[in-house]
Amino acid sequence: TSFVMVIVHERVPDMRTYPPLPDIFLDSVPRIPWAFAMAEACGLILCYMFLLILLLHKHRSILFRRLCSLMGTVFLLRCCTMFATSLSVPGQHLKCASKTYADSWGKIQRALTIWSGFGMTLTGVQTCGDYMFSGHTVVITMLNFFVTEYTPRNWNLIHTISWVLNLFGIFFILAAHEHYSIDVFIAFYITTRLFLYYHTLANTRAYQHSRRARIWFPMFSFFECNVNGPVPNEYCWPFSRPAVVKRLIR
Repeated sequence: TSFVMVIVHERVPDMRTYPPLPDIFLDSVPRIPWAFAMAEACGLILCYMFLLILLLHKHRSILFRRLCSLMGTVFLLRCCTMFATSLSVPGQHLKCASKTYADSWGKIQRALTIWSGFGMTLTGVQTCGDYMFSGHTVVITMLNFFVTEYTPRNWNLIHTISWVLNLFGIFFILAAHEHYSIDVFIAFYITTRLFLYYHTLANTRAYQHSRRARIWFPMFSFFECNVNGPVPNEYCWPFSRPAVVKRLIR
């Protein structure tokens, strides 16, 4: 994904020739300069929540495999859409110009910079042209769904906080005028549908080795080979007790 972002930055349309496209939200809501930082803050809070759940969940390896599979699938699709069509820059406040590199090594270095900074402006990463569709929306939405799926149903406060962070994160992305509305809508739709589709397959034993599952998720059967139905939300302390504590307990 980082390397494709470098390529699309080279092909970003000239802002003087291609002005921002008409957008009902961006045209109606004034830009909030600090909104994108708030969107990334929402994403970081969701990330910390999920990492804590992942650490304490008894079936943490299954959760991690599923997160990697779904994130990889969505971002691979995002690479295709970014590369296929270059949308004009959504706001005049963005200082975007086509950037070329002398050689492939320069592109690789830039891709590593984006990757090491997680593509976040809070870490100093600035990108252009990666609009269709919103990667920030994908991450925020995916983390929200993992938090709500892998916590008990009666943890209403956690679920409410997770959804509030998800919705406010999406709002802040749009309020910052960093993405078109269609970027965010498509990102939310694709992420939620793939998450639900994957878990429907994983929770239904008859679908796990179906041809459709192999097409959409080539490694699905490998990842889910030791899973028999829905994953129970059970928690345990991930670290073994020190020898001193064990002797005291005995």
